[in-house]
Amino acid sequence: MVANKNFIIKNLKLTIPKSSNKKLARLTQKYIEKINNLEFINEIRGVEKLKSLIKGKNLTSKDLVLFGLGGSSLGTKTIIEGLGHQEKTNRKIYIIDNLDGETFEQVFKKIKIRSTNFIFVSKSGSTFEIKGLLKEVIKKINAAKVPLSPRIFFITVYNNGHLNSFGKKEGIHTFHINPDIGGRFSVLSRSTLLPCEMVGVKWKRIIKGALDCYEQLYETKFTSICALSDFYYENLLKGKDITAVMSYKDSLESFGEWFMQLWAESLGKTKSDGASVGLTPARYLGPKDQHSQMQLVLDGPKNKTITFISTKNNSRENSSLGKHSLLAKTATIKALRIKKVPHVQIEINKLDEEGIGQLFIVFQLTTVLLAKRMRINPFDQPAVELIKRNLKF
Repeated sequence: MVANKNFIIKNLKLTIPKSSNKKLARLTQKYIEKINNLEFINEIRGVEKLKSLIKGKNLTSKDLVLFGLGGSSLGTKTIIEGLGHQEKTNRKIYIIDNLDGETFEQVFKKIKIRSTNFIFVSKSGSTFEIKGLLKEVIKKINAAKVPLSPRIFFITVYNNGHLNSFGKKEGIHTFHINPDIGGRFSVLSRSTLLPCEMVGVKWKRIIKGALDCYEQLYETKFTSICALSDFYYENLLKGKDITAVMSYKDSLESFGEWFMQLWAESLGKTKSDGASVGLTPARYLGPKDQHSQMQLVLDGPKNKTITFISTKNNSRENSSLGKHSLLAKTATIKALRIKKVPHVQIEINKLDEEGIGQLFIVFQLTTVLLAKRMRINPFDQPAVELIKRNLKF
């Protein structure tokens, strides 16, 4: 049986198999300082100093509809669902993150335009899907004979994109965000936290959790994150190029979505020598996917690793069922050991604002260090631009 090593990082416990490789990742002080000056880390520090992100804007509406694709919405969606925020407030947030006409119409059946704000998030300001959604929302607002500018907000970078030009023409308030942070690394930035503040999420606590966690990681020279990235890299070299995250909380299902984008866009690249590399992300939800996916994992091709995510304390749940869920996780782990499927465990002491902030920063930093091992740039996405160039509105 492979021995495990435990790392305690504030609210999180990482259980990682001890490596047999004596040449593990060791970070030089120069690279540690490079991490310390990454743009998304500096953004977190800057946001932490602010009291408010909406700067006194008069937001009197009952509900909020957020339009954004990928990193423009996944962070907000993960926070709202992870915290069970919809059940804590009378102010609802609806997230439209796809071009599905049926879903669009269903949302508009649930809201009253006169008491709803609409916020559009697009880093470029000219995302094909966002331009189409904006056009349809304007039709709805005009049909309701409601003034446009008090109802709509834009989040984008300062450029000549569609949202900026249209916002200036129509007097729509536009929040400008950091142009040097890609969507998948923006989860702890203004673009995610602005909508959260609009619906009353205590985002300062999320940032505090992330910063407290980061400071501990920095002080320990990122030892635990190096061990986690080593786990994925060593298994990649052994042909295990599918990374499945299995959460044992329904409220973390959207976290799995966020993880998939982070992993896929950051680690799926063509290297300078023309070689294609990458780790394919998958998301499972326990215990239910023990009854649908584990047969493949246990008896199918040995090309996967499993990352378990569970919570220790949750005041919102039925405690008996919570214990049963964790028993199911333990049984699954025993089966994985028998079948020699590599796995790690992440246990969150409490799924609150601080815990979510810590979970985000751990995976962001793991991605950066893993990309270093793979000798690729985790922050670009050149192939996706091929699709964008072929889309015309």
